[in-house]
Amino acid sequence: MEHAGRIGVELPDAEVVHRGGTSVPGVLTSGDVDIHVRVAGEEFEPARDTLATLYEPFHREAWSAGESAFFFAPGSTPPVELALTVRGTVDDFHHGAAWDRIAIDTSLIARYNELKRRCERVSQDEYEAAKREFFAAIV
Repeated sequence: MEHAGRIGVELPDAEVVHRGGTSVPGVLTSGDVDIHVRVAGEEFEPARDTLATLYEPFHREAWSAGESAFFFAPGSTPPVELALTVRGTVDDFHHGAAWDRIAIDTSLIARYNELKRRCERVSQDEYEAAKREFFAAIV
């Protein structure tokens, strides 16, 4: 994966993993690729600053100080989004282990797909709230 290689060069101690709907067979997805970048707590700020030179920051309202930040790759096809998290935090679980659980549990896949169908015609804010609720329930 082009992005994993680029991130690995700049952040050699980071763990870079393909996550999200496109990483789990059978999950409904809009087609964007989610990349999870995991770092130790003391590496977070330098990693955030480095990623900000490579990608565009976004969802700043969802950033958790010292724990998570989000980015996207402008002009990338398919769209690529990145979640930078500190290992062991709630956001780290949401973007990592939660997807591992979904991948091996067909009932979670079915529940996630139902959420996606139910949210096809709602606002982005309503969709994000529904996703937060879903992931909080499997924590």
